Amino acid sequence: MLLSLCSALLFGLALGASGASNFPAELPRCHYGDTDCIINVSHRLIRQYARTGYAPAAFPQVEPFLVKRFDISDGRTGSLSLKLNFRDVNVEGLSGVKFDRAVGFGTNPASSKFEMYGSFPKIVLRGKYLADGRILILPIRGDGDADITLHNPKFSVKFKPGTQSRNGRTYLSVDKLKVLVEPQKMNIKLTNLFNGDQALGNNLNQFLNENWSEVWSELQPSVHVAISDIMKNILATLFKRFAYEDLFLED
Repeated sequence: MLLSLCSALLFGLALGASGASNFPAELPRCHYGDTDCIINVSHRLIRQYARTGYAPAAFPQVEPFLVKRFDISDGRTGSLSLKLNFRDVNVEGLSGVKFDRAVGFGTNPASSKFEMYGSFPKIVLRGKYLADGRILILPIRGDGDADITLHNPKFSVKFKPGTQSRNGRTYLSVDKLKVLVEPQKMNIKLTNLFNGDQALGNNLNQFLNENWSEVWSELQPSVHVAISDIMKNILATLFKRFAYEDLFLED
């Protein structure tokens, strides 16, 4: 579930690739605040480089996107209490991102907004999982393969940077970053539940899918925090490499 959010990191990195004046000449650049250009260039870069990456512009391979480890811990007292540990998870579908709206990206990063909104046709997460928890009074135990599909997830990302001046250039830091993801439907398949008891495992998978909205409602706060942390780490690496002025054309 988390990894769909990782898709949000795409646009942050795409913007970096779209604007840097010291990037290869074939990469287009945008003026400050030209959100239509930013969206168009982001789409172009993701379509072109999603499967290969583009090192000169600090743009990573994102299709598929490998996450070595991802943990969700939800200890609330509702009907679902579940700890999920994912490892070696491949995320597919990030290259299908569609940005609908961008806000801000102005000349002064200290006062500008940085917001992007969009959706994906589908995000698929495949990897290993370890589960420990309960649904109602039924304990959940499992260690096997996970296959999770988010259908038509919509997302928003809002970013507030810190700024620092060095040698007459403005460098950003990641102060605040908020991610929201809302799928229209979610399918879950977990293998080897209850020590391989197929009947119990099938029943639990059926329960999770029939009640996917409630499952997502319980897990999404932890998912959003985890994905925000992932994005912060990636953006921090980007911002150490490039000054803010490098990301845009001069007016």
